[in-house]
Amino acid sequence: MFKQFVVILSAAVFFAGCTNEKAPVAEEQRITAALQKSAEHKSDLTIIDEDILFWSNRLAVKTDDHNAKTKLASLYSKRFQYSGNIHDVHKSDSLYTVANQLQKHFSSGIYRSLAANCVTQHRFQQADKYLDTALQMGDDKYLTALQRFDVKLELGQYKQAEQLLTSLPQKNNFDYYTRAAKFEDHRGNADASIAYMEQAYADVIESKNEHLLLWVKTNLADMYGHNNRVAEAYKLYNEVLATDPAYYHAWKGIAWIAFSQDKNTRLAKNILYWLQAHHPIPDYDLMLSEIAAYENDHQEKNIRLALFIDQVTQPIYGDMYNKYLFAIMSDERNDATTALQIAHKEILNRPTPQSYDLLAWSLYKNGQVNEATRIANDRIVNKTFEPDALYHIGVIYKQAGNKKMAKRYLNEALESSFELGPLVTNEIKEELKTL
Repeated sequence: MFKQFVVILSAAVFFAGCTNEKAPVAEEQRITAALQKSAEHKSDLTIIDEDILFWSNRLAVKTDDHNAKTKLASLYSKRFQYSGNIHDVHKSDSLYTVANQLQKHFSSGIYRSLAANCVTQHRFQQADKYLDTALQMGDDKYLTALQRFDVKLELGQYKQAEQLLTSLPQKNNFDYYTRAAKFEDHRGNADASIAYMEQAYADVIESKNEHLLLWVKTNLADMYGHNNRVAEAYKLYNEVLATDPAYYHAWKGIAWIAFSQDKNTRLAKNILYWLQAHHPIPDYDLMLSEIAAYENDHQEKNIRLALFIDQVTQPIYGDMYNKYLFAIMSDERNDATTALQIAHKEILNRPTPQSYDLLAWSLYKNGQVNEATRIANDRIVNKTFEPDALYHIGVIYKQAGNKKMAKRYLNEALESSFELGPLVTNEIKEELKTL
């Protein structure tokens, strides 16, 4: 689900009124009441805004206050998680840069913070450079190593990531468990990945760190969903919301359950409308466009797609939404040339198997099936286990005449129907019918 919003295929439309034999997971009456209650909750955003006002007033009195600039930079970065306003990340970057110039005793902390902002913006190569500088400074090497692992994994430098993971001095704490979970997920070992995240959950319960507890619960819920343990995912999302009624990631997870599992588009849309009012990020328009396609509402689908594209193509977003723009251009707009350009850009940014999947798919869409097959064999097969990539591989093999491999990968993708959503699931089933 959250690894990638699925492609909205206009040809793959289910009947919106079809019945669902399974009992619904998301409880509509309870969720609707919880949405109303959450509007009364004083969110962390209000508290962050109060802190920003305090430190801004202090900085206005003393413009060279290094501590005030660093505090404000951290607060703006934190506020982005609640506001969804990308300008907050850029303000944070500017303040960290100025604070770095003002500090009398240089330390690696600001470089790690700048790297974290770069990760948010999908500027992974710049993040890597900041962390190299942090490492050279020599202090807090453990914290730097943790972030270097995260960035190396994003860049597709898996050997370096594994070396950093095995070099961590302690292998029985939250820091190790969460990163081991990421690495096992990359390797396609879903059970091992979940086991590590469950250990992280157990570890953080003892620490009584509420922020980390909410984070690990929502991430574990995501993983349960990806592994078709939807009821367990729903339970965890609700536990998070019981603690923080405005925890947007949990609401987004429940919206996906309502749509992908229950086919309850009314509830899914109501949650997304609420999220848009409180946390206006482009992602929700993309999900609403997918729901509209499922409901066969082409006008609404196109409106939502246009809103999404208008937002994410603004320069301030940089390359943050390239993957989703690629899917729209290749499969919805049939703009194979633009899709190919995005694929090449993503490979330059981070040459991962997922980026090469974009290249293979765009080549396939351009009619270059042999080249797409070569890329799939060399760069994707057994190197990524993301369901959208498995689906693409299956279709490419089918077009290349390799029915055996096509069936294998399409069936593997079909196992992730919940994560892919009903539209792509239906497309996979249609592809399998012709094999």
